[in-house]
Amino acid sequence: MKKGYFLIGGFLATAGIILFLKNRRKIPKGVQVIKNFDSQKYLGRWYEIARLDFRFERGLHRTTAEYSLNKDGSIRVVNSGYRQETREQKTAVGRARFIGAETEARLEVSFWGPFYAGYNVIAIDPDYKYALVCGRSLKY
Repeated sequence: MKKGYFLIGGFLATAGIILFLKNRRKIPKGVQVIKNFDSQKYLGRWYEIARLDFRFERGLHRTTAEYSLNKDGSIRVVNSGYRQETREQKTAVGRARFIGAETEARLEVSFWGPFYAGYNVIAIDPDYKYALVCGRSLKY
């Protein structure tokens, strides 16, 4: 009987974790992603011109994000920046994948195994020279 309770508890805990992680990928209220997104135009190197600071990029300058296509159809993400105080280049390599249709700029990105965060392109110019991106909130 105790084994049954253990299995039910494990199932409920797993379901709770999955729901929590899926909830982290939501787009902020009142925000729309680009609907006619062209991922081929988005590939390449992007230079960060402004940001709301967050942990990984704190203290970094000359930050870039480079996107390329992986063989499995996901997008390879290479974020990097230069830390002037220590004179070192910091780089993080991850993977992004679409949530839904590839023509909708709503993705999830992971730099640490199975843990994904929201990546939403919410504004872009017609020539794909400037973009505005947010996560699950507008805090960064």
